[in-house]
Amino acid sequence: MRKTTILGLLCMLIFAGLCLAEEATGTWKGSSNEGDWVFKLKSEAGKVTGNTYSMEGKELPIKDGKLEGNNISFAFDTEWQGQPIGLVCKGTVKGDSMALHVETDNGAWGTDLDLKRSDK
Repeated sequence: MRKTTILGLLCMLIFAGLCLAEEATGTWKGSSNEGDWVFKLKSEAGKVTGNTYSMEGKELPIKDGKLEGNNISFAFDTEWQGQPIGLVCKGTVKGDSMALHVETDNGAWGTDLDLKRSDK
């Protein structure tokens, strides 16, 4: 009986967590000192996929995307002065706003972005 009660409570907590998870699907736009940023994301079952764009307009696929509650994280590869670099993004989603920290995978550079969802 006790195991059934504990299992039932655990299932309710997991379900509640899924219901409270933010939705990240849509086009997110913002700017920083480095220029304009656009992310086209799709979130489903805790996974985030999609694309962002280089300053030259080249499409860059999102990888390792996760959405846990309102915490979002993903990465993408790009180039800086002809050299390949990886960028890691971590932040929070709240409604149609996203606070995102973007940094190189070695931590040598980073910036903070305030993004707004322009469409779903």
